Amino acid sequence: MRIGIAAFSHETNTFAIEHNDAMDKVHIRKGQELLEGAHPKSFIGGFSESAASSGAEIVPTVGIGFAHGGLIHADIFEQCTSLIVKSLMEAAPLDGIYLALHGAAVAEDPHTDAEGNLVRAIRDIYKNIPIVATYDFHAIMSEYEAESLVPFPNNTNPHIDGYERGIEACECLVRKLKGEIQPITRRVLVPIIGPNIGQSTWSHLPDQEAQLPLYKLNVKREEIETLPGVLNVTILGGYGYGDSPDVGMSILATTDNDPALADRVARELALDLWKMREELLSVRPVHSIDKAVEMGMARDEKPVLLVDLGDDPGSACSADSPAVLESLIRLNASDCVLTIRDSEVVQAGMEAGVGKTLTMDVGGRIDQRFYSPVPVTGHVRSVDDGNYMILGPTHGGWSRNVTREAYREANVGPRVVLRIGDKIDVVFSTNRTGKDRDFFKSAGIILEEKQIIVVKSNQAHRASFDPIVASTIEVDTPGASTVDYSRLHYLHMNRPIWPIDRDMVWEL
Repeated sequence: MRIGIAAFSHETNTFAIEHNDAMDKVHIRKGQELLEGAHPKSFIGGFSESAASSGAEIVPTVGIGFAHGGLIHADIFEQCTSLIVKSLMEAAPLDGIYLALHGAAVAEDPHTDAEGNLVRAIRDIYKNIPIVATYDFHAIMSEYEAESLVPFPNNTNPHIDGYERGIEACECLVRKLKGEIQPITRRVLVPIIGPNIGQSTWSHLPDQEAQLPLYKLNVKREEIETLPGVLNVTILGGYGYGDSPDVGMSILATTDNDPALADRVARELALDLWKMREELLSVRPVHSIDKAVEMGMARDEKPVLLVDLGDDPGSACSADSPAVLESLIRLNASDCVLTIRDSEVVQAGMEAGVGKTLTMDVGGRIDQRFYSPVPVTGHVRSVDDGNYMILGPTHGGWSRNVTREAYREANVGPRVVLRIGDKIDVVFSTNRTGKDRDFFKSAGIILEEKQIIVVKSNQAHRASFDPIVASTIEVDTPGASTVDYSRLHYLHMNRPIWPIDRDMVWEL
């Protein structure tokens, strides 16, 4: 069995300011580099391990990634598609194909269904061979994709099961190639858009976990997967910032040559999801910036985590918002730490040196549509190169537990820690900001000493921070990842969709 592997990964925030408008924004891995660059506990890691144990021959082709999280321009998407298609053609003959996709890619018209169009191009040359694909929980799944391959997305949010889904995808493909099964997938698009903070599927606290709406629905999903003939069932969160017709949540059901069963299972879970939609809004209440800061300062148990929802770099935001910092300074908060992406502050701090004082505007270097720079005075506490180790547990597929195989290197570019008024530490980074506790610890921050920690995130921070903070407060901050989708201007999303259209009626 010869199995070709290709990867295309992008979670597109079509409202983000930094676009992928040139090929120098594209990261390309070819051949064996595609496998060597994958973490052992990732989708590709799980697939490769399973393939090796089954005796299948893996033929790695091309992996595509992008520098920015904003829109992929049409000509760039077309060039990337051509690279993948050409590489798969050159890999012939192939018995099967594995695609490692994210699933929430959006390119300029006519490629709003980016992964769907990529699959179309592959199907033009490989019309009949089986294709399996792994997807992120936030995939935007089109009807064409569901009909053209067998999808294996994350079941978890935050995502800690990529390795397992990779194994499952490989086992399905091998069984299909051996003639043991005939997978058929059905999709039901549910008109619900987020919010991501309400789509959690697990928690470190068992009592809290049991109350999560998607945890409860996942229990039913697991029971359904034990039924004869059912191969896989997934509840997809969708991605509210990827402006496309299929932006909402989805239910996917794959059976062994039983389309009626797949359709019935998908429709049943879709109706269950629709009935519990209001619960998604109550999982994590959202507070204004000033209110969140006041609450954090008043709490006896520390540290308190404030989550900057609107400027989440994991949702392709520029991570340069100083909105929470402005509130912390104005409300005279103390014992706080936060992070802002600002290369000019980093450069100034490196030139000044440790112990020196800086007075300058900070933040808002990249995106001033939602916020403005804030003037501060502080002294440089430390300077480093931004290289550190993430020791886990962390978002992305490494499980809840800390194990050595979960360790991975990270780089955020040179960093400077600036202490403002002897009360607030700001970790300024060059390329991106971290949402794991090792990001702060490696910069010399002792988190246990802080009253308030601020992280720019929606969900991804939880795997790392939930076990060590006393409490968490979600903050309604401005930015391209706002949890209030009515603030964003969609062009392609189908309406009505809940909760933007709160009074809508939906029936299957």
